Amino acid sequence: MLPKLIFSDLDGTLLNNQHQITPKTQQAILRAVAAGSKFIPVSARMPTAIAPILQNIGLITPLIAYNGALIRDAHARSIKSMALPVVTAQSICNDVEQHFPNLVWNIYGEDRWAATNNDQKWVPNEEKIVGLQAQRLVTIAEIAQFKLIHKVLLMGESESVKQAESLIKQYYPKLSIARSSPNLIEITAGGVEKRQAVSWLTNYYQVRPEETIAFGDNYNDLGMLTTVGTGYVMGNAPQEIKKRAGKLTADNDHDGIAAVLQQWF
Repeated sequence: MLPKLIFSDLDGTLLNNQHQITPKTQQAILRAVAAGSKFIPVSARMPTAIAPILQNIGLITPLIAYNGALIRDAHARSIKSMALPVVTAQSICNDVEQHFPNLVWNIYGEDRWAATNNDQKWVPNEEKIVGLQAQRLVTIAEIAQFKLIHKVLLMGESESVKQAESLIKQYYPKLSIARSSPNLIEITAGGVEKRQAVSWLTNYYQVRPEETIAFGDNYNDLGMLTTVGTGYVMGNAPQEIKKRAGKLTADNDHDGIAAVLQQWF
């Protein structure tokens, strides 16, 4: 049975370690789409950091941004949005500056990204990866400029990130809080996760779960991988992810997605 919906994480999954899509994977995706399947990116990234990737492939498709806090259809119209209160985002950033001053905070809302100006390492690195520039904010009070906030992102050294994750979960138990890498904490509204977004979009397109597949490589992909009909774990994923979810495919530098899609297309 051909998969009707193909969900895929981006960094470490669709993109190789040079943050590019290999020609073989691109061709496999285009064959799947030509056969009638939808290929849907599911990412912690903002929409404007996802769109250029789709353009490079030649896809017009729905997308899931901010781990599911924002879903857009193929015409870039928002069809589902789960935002954080502005005061909550400000409170998180205050707590970070007070307890973990070596961490860097970022605020995202729709197509807008802002970050503290007290950083010359983590934000520039992220700008290089996604090909966008963050607005720099001098004070936390300036966060009030945002009409909608879909994500707070914290960046820093792994040990500080690990400690901060534990504390923030205690302070904000109703929010969705997860490490997407050893150096990143993603904070979104309660109930936001890739699993929820994938299920919602599957129902939206009236597709049976068994007609869906997904690809992922990290902890925030676990729910998605176990919700779809078949989840595929990239070869570069941590061992814990490989043990807990789905079938194993090749790593992101060796066309793991193409290796699976060629079974059908």
